[in-house]
Order: sequence, then C-alpha cells, then structure tokens
Amino acid sequence: MINPGKHSQKNRFRPIDILTFLYILINLLYIIFGWKRVHNPHIHFPVFLMIGIVIYILIRNEKHSGILSFLRDWYPVIAFTYFFEATSALNKVIFPDFLDPFFQKIDFHIFGYQPAIVWGIKLDYFWLQELMHFAYFCYYLMIPVLGFLLYFKKREAFHRFVFSISFLFYFCYLIFNILPVIGGRALEGATFLTTEYRYGIFTRIMALIYNNTAHLGGAFPSSHVAVAVGVTISALRDVKWFGWILIPISFLLSISTIYCHYHYFIDTVAGLFFGIGIYYLGLKIYGKYAEKEINTEKH
Repeated sequence: MINPGKHSQKNRFRPIDILTFLYILINLLYIIFGWKRVHNPHIHFPVFLMIGIVIYILIRNEKHSGILSFLRDWYPVIAFTYFFEATSALNKVIFPDFLDPFFQKIDFHIFGYQPAIVWGIKLDYFWLQELMHFAYFCYYLMIPVLGFLLYFKKREAFHRFVFSISFLFYFCYLIFNILPVIGGRALEGATFLTTEYRYGIFTRIMALIYNNTAHLGGAFPSSHVAVAVGVTISALRDVKWFGWILIPISFLLSISTIYCHYHYFIDTVAGLFFGIGIYYLGLKIYGKYAEKEINTEKH
C-alpha cells in the first residue's frame, strides 16, 4: 500500500502539509477580516505567515538533515500550542463578548446547578483531586507518547495519526475562533480554585500551568476530551496495549474537565461527539488521499 507520508517521497506535499497550509490560510484571512477585533493582529498575522514559511522550508530541505526530517514529521505537534493560544486573540471577531451565560444555562437546565463548580467543591477529597488532576495532566502526554511509539515502529501509522489528530485540533480551533467560551473558570470562585497551589503534585502542576497562561476561551467543544478520544481510538488501532491503558484515563479525563472547573458539562459531551465524528472524518479524508496516490502510481 502506498503511504501518503512515505519518506521516499521527499519534498512532496503530504496530506498534513496541505491541511496545515489551509488552516494557516483560513486564520490569515480571518485576521484580515476581523483586524479591528483581533487582539494584537500585527503580531499574529506575521507569526502565522512565518509558520507557513518555516513549514515550506522544512518540506523542501528535509533530505539534507536528519534533524530537519524529524522536524518536518513533527511540526504539527510542535505548532499545536501556538495555534491554541492564538484562538484567544481571534475569538472576539464574530461575538464581541464571551458566550458563557448561554452554556451555563444549558448545564443548569440539565442539573439544576453548575456541575463545573459544584462537583469539585462537594467532592473535595485529596485522593480524588489528585486522581482527577492526574487524568487531566495525562492529556499533555498522550500525543507525544503514542507519536513516538508509532514513529519508530509504524511510520505509516504515525503519519495517519498526526493527520487525524491535527484535523481534529484544527477543527476545534476554528470553532474556538468563532465561539468565545471561557468554560468553568468563568464561574464565581473557579479561577481561584484552578490556580491555588494545594493538595499533591498533579493538582499543583495544573495550578502552575494555569497560573502561567493568559488564555481565555477554547472551551466549546472540549478539545481535551475530543483529542483524548481521538488518541485512544488511534492507539487501539495501532498500539492496542497502550489503547487499553488510555481508555480509563480518557474516561477520567472527561470527568475531570468538569470536576477541575475547566469545562461545562455540555463542553465535555460535545467534545466526545466531536472526538469520534471529526476523527473518523479525518481518517476518511486521509484514506481518500491514499487512494488517489495509488491511482497516480498505477498510471
């Protein structure tokens, strides 16, 4: 089977390159469209442009260096952090105010209270706080761990994994640009609870992270849940033993997004459906490209 990410096809655009260039182009046009409502557009426009240029340089020069080849394979994962942070600068173009009251009402109609603040306060036990924050923290490890497991043993599966997860991330990020939602931290007292250094190591690690980010937004749908689901499905497909480890972690992570005051319940539910639906849509698109490559080779 022909692999769209195969290394013998040096200097050729892969599906992930086309996808990322398209994502960058959409953001550049969005910044131009909403220039007056984008926070620091004079910074983010050239940064997006520069990222695109760097990617192009990596594509054209990967054969000259093992390091460049590695960066060419991993650049989407490296870029995720900036792409996410940038959404907080672009999320007031359509709606000038945060839409949290609307999403809070949905949760209230379901529960009669706000689970994003109540669960973590009513069930405030050291072991449970640590367990939930550990599960949430695992999100930051899922992609690199599975990525390296695939990179050195199943390179074709690695390229498919990076494309499908990037497709899922980019889809969520574009929604974040349109829908400004802070999430659970918008509730009274939640910001303090998410930044207070208390309990054990994982609760403190997450407090450290949130004390050092100015990001506001990116709550609906929960990309943590969506991506955790996508990574778990990928692992079950290609590294089954790791997938079985991720199932309980992803389950706890989904609950932790609410328990730890980061997301509304509706964010998490949406993240679950997005994680399944958009992930498989990404796989289908990747498969179509693979079929096209096969037909091209035959002719």
